[in-house]
Amino acid sequence: MAALLDAGRLREWLDSVEIGSGAVTVEPIGHGQSNAMFAVQRGDARWILRRPSKVALERANDGIRREYRLQKALDQTGVPHARTVALCDDHDVLGCTFFLMERVEGFVPVAPMPPPYDSDVEAQREIAFSLADALAVLHAVDWRAIGLGDFGRPDGFHERQVSRWMKQLESYQGRELDGIHDVARWLERNVPSDFSPTIMHADYHMMNVMIAHERPARVAAIVDWETATIGDPLLDLAGFLRIWCPIYPEPWPTEAELVERYARASGRAIPDLRYYAALYHYRMTVLLEGIHQRSRRDPNKPDATVMGELALANLAQAIAQLD
Repeated sequence: MAALLDAGRLREWLDSVEIGSGAVTVEPIGHGQSNAMFAVQRGDARWILRRPSKVALERANDGIRREYRLQKALDQTGVPHARTVALCDDHDVLGCTFFLMERVEGFVPVAPMPPPYDSDVEAQREIAFSLADALAVLHAVDWRAIGLGDFGRPDGFHERQVSRWMKQLESYQGRELDGIHDVARWLERNVPSDFSPTIMHADYHMMNVMIAHERPARVAAIVDWETATIGDPLLDLAGFLRIWCPIYPEPWPTEAELVERYARASGRAIPDLRYYAALYHYRMTVLLEGIHQRSRRDPNKPDATVMGELALANLAQAIAQLD
């Protein structure tokens, strides 16, 4: 932990920007592939600090700035998220760019869940529907009005997807993935003719939300915005369904029920999502294969054989959409 966060230096910085007073305590609470998080407490104030991981991806500091910019823009909206506190671009503090955000109380909706969500079917159904509702709230944001007019490139969004991810896959110089080119050709033939761009979280699932403890269930915060962009909201919806529904089968809401809930909340007509499911799995194949291949080449990274297996599983799911 000391290599990632020096509490003394953090305290000096907090003093310099007049945030809180007194001793500072820190505790690691997460360590993802690209970013790490710490719980920070100073007096009665409690925050979350987000910074690049020890073995950071290229342009990790740019990614942190991008996340902060998005979350700060969302402070103007009703999207459930952790409100921003401050960004630090002075690398003399922690050796990287980092930011502070509020600490949101809640739980991640994975087993074991707290009562009554561990056993009450209606409470569990509330959780699932609350995720569909929160996604609709995000997709309703006027992203231009909150200063995100240049945050993404919605023009040609779908036309770029196949070549972008194929180029990334080829850069790994790894194994041949049988069937990936069939998926790519099918996607190119089935590009949607039109869509209304919105903010996309691009990694929306149970591990990236926090649920408030009180009922009725609601999303207290959507977290981990590192892959967010401006794009097609139906890709967010399809990705959510492809992860959530296999993990939480009936009596949790079915895919059809969640689509209906999102459609009602968003006011959108939802087409056949097969293209979006195939694109989601195609994208995940490349991302997971990248983690797998980097772990094979970099002795500083943990073994990621399981990610390679998940890449193949996602490829199989993408191929299944073509039938």
